[in-house]
Amino acid sequence: MLSWATKRRLIYGGSVVVVLALIFGGIFWKIFYQAPTCNDGRQNGDEKGVDCGGSCRNLCTSDALTPVVLWSKVFNVSGDVYSAVAYIENPNVNSRNNRATYQFQIYDKNNKLITVKEGETSIPKGKKFAVFETSLLISNSKPKSADFKFLSFSPWEKDIAKEPEITLKYGTIVGSTTPSITGSITSQSIGTIPEIELVVFVLDRNENAIGASRTFIDNLSKNAPQDFVFSWQKPFEGDSSVISVIYRSI
Repeated sequence: MLSWATKRRLIYGGSVVVVLALIFGGIFWKIFYQAPTCNDGRQNGDEKGVDCGGSCRNLCTSDALTPVVLWSKVFNVSGDVYSAVAYIENPNVNSRNNRATYQFQIYDKNNKLITVKEGETSIPKGKKFAVFETSLLISNSKPKSADFKFLSFSPWEKDIAKEPEITLKYGTIVGSTTPSITGSITSQSIGTIPEIELVVFVLDRNENAIGASRTFIDNLSKNAPQDFVFSWQKPFEGDSSVISVIYRSI
């Protein structure tokens, strides 16, 4: 049976060991412990995947919906110059993509591939938008149709910022040989919007796109309307019945 003095020495010794363990444990923790982050290449914290989901800015791939291509077409601008346009909807209400690569495939009336055009664009959250390829010089064949597809996406990012308050006003088509549309855009949002892309679609009575054009507005300030104009070098092939203008911040 241990004596009282021995027990006391053991208690003191054990206390010292515990204190030293706590000290060295704290030092070890401070030096080597790394709090979970959204760019450490590991699934930790409240993440749903590696550096995605939970409180991270990036969404996991499985949580992002693929944008829907509503239609894609090729339009003759003048002579051998064409433009290719895709009308797309992003079903991700609160997430955007800052860099998506895409491809247009242009075909002739016999469905023979004429040319391929690749590029990249950004995808705004939860809205319809257009991808435009202008100044396509095609002289060896007459384009008839265009197919559009996305090739890759950068990580999808959460975006819960309030959309700018924009008002668009525009008239009807003026002129038959060289049609044009004029209008104005106004922002009710505080601050200046650096750049806005405006796209117009001209539709026939069956709501088929028979024309499209694009322009940009720079430095749109609150309650300071800016005018815009869309114009074409040749008449539309069909009755232009509907005009639709869409916008997105760049």
